[in-house]
Amino acid sequence: MWRRALVRTAFSAPATRWSSSVPAAAATPSQPVTLYQLPAFSSRKERIRKFGLISLSADFTKQQLRRSKGEVGGLSDSFRVQTYTVPLDKPAEFALPRVYGYGRSRSKWLAAEVGVFGNCKLMRMRESQRAYIRRALGAACIAYDDPSKAAGAALRKEVGLNIQRLKDIRCYRGIRHELRLPSRGQRTRTNAKTRRKMGPLN
Repeated sequence: MWRRALVRTAFSAPATRWSSSVPAAAATPSQPVTLYQLPAFSSRKERIRKFGLISLSADFTKQQLRRSKGEVGGLSDSFRVQTYTVPLDKPAEFALPRVYGYGRSRSKWLAAEVGVFGNCKLMRMRESQRAYIRRALGAACIAYDDPSKAAGAALRKEVGLNIQRLKDIRCYRGIRHELRLPSRGQRTRTNAKTRRKMGPLN
């Protein structure tokens, strides 16, 4: 019996504490009660929308700091592979063909290896994805032992050696290359002016 009385007094005493009565000063419209103060919005989304995911890297922060101080060196909008400049403001399908041996199809396959599909610019990729593409391009440009994966200087060397082999064995295609004429059966009486103006391919 005494336990029930104790429980009843324990829950009935602070009843006024949880009442819905609001002080008159806080309920006045001139001074509204602020329940929660929202933090200031970060500029992270704006930076990603303007510069892509490259804006979250440490290099971007350093370059922006140098630009604010007036020093030379702004945001890099490209990277180099051997003598080729690959822009970052274009999708991989149109940026990677700057490298000799990479067409649109091969560029899309390389972008798919890092999980990028569609019209996604290189600067909107993660730094790890761009680093993978840069390493793949660099490895292809020095793949002298594997012509199927070659690009850049390695592929140019392979093409030059193939043409020189045709010239050495004195076959029809090799002779046409020496004469700087089309080697695939095109007519040369009226056309083929462009090929005759071109220099040797090797």
